[in-house]
Amino acid sequence: MGEITTSSIPQWTYTYIRDRSAQTFLAQLRIGHTYLTQRYLLTRDPQPYCDDCLVPLTMRHLLEECPSLIEL
Repeated sequence: MGEITTSSIPQWTYTYIRDRSAQTFLAQLRIGHTYLTQRYLLTRDPQPYCDDCLVPLTMRHLLEECPSLIEL
């Protein structure tokens, strides 16, 4: 996720955020460990794929690469 932190999002320091759950959520986004992208490891389901692009679902894909989410 180093490429994302240096290119898309200007600041990855969360000391200004007082809410611990928000800090945890941002840290998980940064390293790519979210329930959406990692759930299959816990449930032993097959790895999820993007419905539009048919590539493995990763945070990098969701934040930078997926053409259907560009406008969001």
